[in-house]
Amino acid sequence: MDWALRVQALWGRRWFLPLIPSFYALILLAFGRLRPEHVVFALACVLLGFWGPRAKNFLVDVSPYVAVGIGYDLVRYVRPFFVTPERVLGCELRNAELVLFSVGPNTTLQDYFAVHHSPLLDLVFAVPYTVFVYLVILYAAYLYFRDRPRMREYLLAFGIGNYISFLCWLIVPAAPPWYLHAHGCAIDTTALPSAAGLARVDAYLGIGYYEMFYSRASSIFGALPSMHCAYPLIGLLTAWRKATPFTKPVHVGYTLIMASAAVYLNHHWVIDVIAGWATAVVAVWASRAWLSRTSTVEIAPLPSEPFSSLGPGRVPAHDAGERGERR
Repeated sequence: MDWALRVQALWGRRWFLPLIPSFYALILLAFGRLRPEHVVFALACVLLGFWGPRAKNFLVDVSPYVAVGIGYDLVRYVRPFFVTPERVLGCELRNAELVLFSVGPNTTLQDYFAVHHSPLLDLVFAVPYTVFVYLVILYAAYLYFRDRPRMREYLLAFGIGNYISFLCWLIVPAAPPWYLHAHGCAIDTTALPSAAGLARVDAYLGIGYYEMFYSRASSIFGALPSMHCAYPLIGLLTAWRKATPFTKPVHVGYTLIMASAAVYLNHHWVIDVIAGWATAVVAVWASRAWLSRTSTVEIAPLPSEPFSSLGPGRVPAHDAGERGERR
């Protein structure tokens, strides 16, 4: 009875929310798809959700990351129902790239770099592709202690942007450049993932990290939009007002080097990069709007006139106290 009262006090009618990953794990178990990480994920959410008020608040703050983990995993199971050969954009994207961004007769940037590459550039551009997932976690952890309202905005935009990409993967599946270089215009939905240009880095270093990492991709036909390029821009947009003269160039540089790496390493078209940036802008705008309406957390304006006109929201008492202590 005490446990039931504790849960009621913490969550009220929403007591089931920390159990969603557990329900998902049980469904996967029934279909023989359960993996160890599903169990760890489910147990972590249960412990955080029911341990106490502070742990519960932390779980609420990071819930967009939890939702992205489930959504990304779920895509692999629903993909066969949506991604069929006749619906995948392949040479259509390459033809559009030739019209918009060609660097020679029948030559895209990806064609050029597939021939003109160097070990130095391979290693340089491998860096953002190596750290991008871990930086999301580390940056969110940093913001948790330094600027919790901004962490909420950042993670919510991260979640919204990813779910936009999941829908695009299913509604507008698109082949990456490496696929066309390897298989031509014929679409084979059973084709295996590839690390593309990063396979060269595996060879230089004598490792198999990138091939292993990309072998677990939910869909190889998820090039549009490029979330590799969306993540840095989400960080830049949510940090724009509070970034220092040192950190702002870091955000800008990270955004630009990731875009360059996406094209150089044969993972994305320039069109994918632009779509990823557009996804980031929409996600940050939606995050601002949602938080301003629901929790009235102060949000940093975007560095763009149409969005900055929305203005910041009010600050709830507990957040004001947090920032007051920091001052």
